[in-house]
Amino acid sequence: MEKIKRNTIGVLILLVGLYLALIGYFCYAVLFYGDRWFSDSYNTRVKMDARQPRIIPGDILDRNGDKLAWTEKKAVKNPETGRNEDYYTRVYYSKASSVAHVVGFHNSEYGRMGVEAFHIYYLMGYNNSLIEKIYQKAFLAQERGNDVVLTVDRRLQEYISGLVSAHKKKGSVVLLNPKTGEILAMVSYPTFDPNNIKKFEDDTLVNRATQGLFPPGSIFKLVTAASALDNIGDIRQITFNCPGNILIDGQGVRCYQGKAHGELDIKQALTVSCNTFFARLGVEIGWKKLLNTGKGFGFNDDFLFSDIKVTPSSLPINYRVSEQELAWSAIGQGKVLVTPLHMAMLAASIGNDGIMMEPKLVYKVIGRNGNIQKQLQPDVYKTAMSYENANILKEMMEAVVLEGTGKNARSGKVGIAGKTGTAEKGSSGSDSSNLAWFVGFAPADDPTLAIAVLIEDVGQGHTGGSEAAPLARKAIEKAVELGY
Repeated sequence: MEKIKRNTIGVLILLVGLYLALIGYFCYAVLFYGDRWFSDSYNTRVKMDARQPRIIPGDILDRNGDKLAWTEKKAVKNPETGRNEDYYTRVYYSKASSVAHVVGFHNSEYGRMGVEAFHIYYLMGYNNSLIEKIYQKAFLAQERGNDVVLTVDRRLQEYISGLVSAHKKKGSVVLLNPKTGEILAMVSYPTFDPNNIKKFEDDTLVNRATQGLFPPGSIFKLVTAASALDNIGDIRQITFNCPGNILIDGQGVRCYQGKAHGELDIKQALTVSCNTFFARLGVEIGWKKLLNTGKGFGFNDDFLFSDIKVTPSSLPINYRVSEQELAWSAIGQGKVLVTPLHMAMLAASIGNDGIMMEPKLVYKVIGRNGNIQKQLQPDVYKTAMSYENANILKEMMEAVVLEGTGKNARSGKVGIAGKTGTAEKGSSGSDSSNLAWFVGFAPADDPTLAIAVLIEDVGQGHTGGSEAAPLARKAIEKAVELGY
C-alpha cells in the first residue's frame, strides 16, 4: 500500500511538473513570438477590407517624412451591379520599386509582406490606448491607424537601387549606422512594383538582405581573425608560409588563382585574403573556439529583433567536424551561410569597438493627433569582441582597402575600412556561380556607416574586389554627401 502511495505521489509530481513546463513554454512563446504570429500574412483578422474597412491603415514614411505608402479611396465600377462603389487601396510612391522589399505591400489578393506585414500592429492602430479606441469608435466614421516612420532614407534607397540594378545581376546592399543600428538603406534586386503586384515564378519577392542565405567566402575571415586574436596569444607575431595550395585532411585548399603569397603574418594574410593561412588558422583554433567566436557575432542565433524579421545565419560546426570541413568553414565556405544584413551588423560591430547593436527599422510611430507613440531607442544586441581586438581588426581592415584586395573601395572623400569576399555557391570550380562580397565601415577612424554588398553570379575573373568594392565606395560616398 505504501509503495502504491509513493508511486501515485511521484506520478502527480511528474504531471504537475510537465503542466508547469507547458505553461512556461506557452508564456515564452507568446512573449517572444506573439507579435510575429499576430503580424503574419496568414492572419486574415488584421487585413484591410477593400470595400468597407473598419480601420484605415496609417501611412509609411521615410526618415525625412517623405511618404512611401498610404491609403486612397477610389470609385470603381462593380461588374456585378454596374454601379460605382468606393474601394480603399494601398498606394505606393512613384519609385516604390527601390523600397519594395522594405515597405512591402498590403494587397487584398496577394496578402502582405515587409513593413506592411511586420508592423501592421501599429499601422492598424492596435497599439492605441483604450481611450483612443473608444473615441475613434464613437466619434469617427472610420477608425484610423498610426503612421510608421522608417529609418531608411528614400534618396539612398533610390541611389543604391540604381547601382545594383546597373549590374543586371541579383544582389543586395545594406547600409546602417553602427552606433545606433539604424538601417539607412536596404536594397534587394531584382525588385518589383508594389503598385502592380503580380504572381512571380522566381524569387523576386524574396528580400535577399534578410531572407537570402549565402556562403560568405572570405568576409568570414574576419570571424576567424577575431577568434585567433581572442585565443592565440602571440598570433600577431606568428607567420605562415603560403605556397598557394595546401593539403588539409587529403583535400587541397587553394588561394585565388593559386597565387603563392610567401611568408605572412595575420595582418598581411587578411590584406591579401590568403586562403591557406586562414584555413590552417581555423584548424589550429579548433571547432569549439571558432564556434564560440561565431556565436559572439550572432551566428546560429534566432534573431528575434523587434523591428525586423531576419533569417538566422548558420555556422554548423561541432565535435564531429573534420579538419577539412573546419578549414573550409574558416574561410567562409563549406556549410557556412549568412544574410547580407547580418554581415552589415558584423562589420558594424568591429567598427563600433566590438559592440553589435540591434538593427532598427522603425524611427518613430505617430498617432492620429501627431503624438509620438514610439521613438527609436538604440539597443545593444551583444558584445562581439573586446575593444582592444576590435581596434586591431579595424587596422587590418584599413590595410585591406589601402593596399590589399579592397583597393577599389578606396575613396578620396572618406576613409573606408573593409574586407572583400568571393564565394562559391555552386559546384566546385563553377566560376559563373560565384558571389562577390564587400563588408566595411566609414569613416575608418570613427564609423557612422557600415555596409554589406552582395553581387550574385559574377563570372570568371570577377571578385568581391572588382564587383562589390566599387559599389560599396559609391554608396558610402553618397551617404556622406547626404550628411550621414
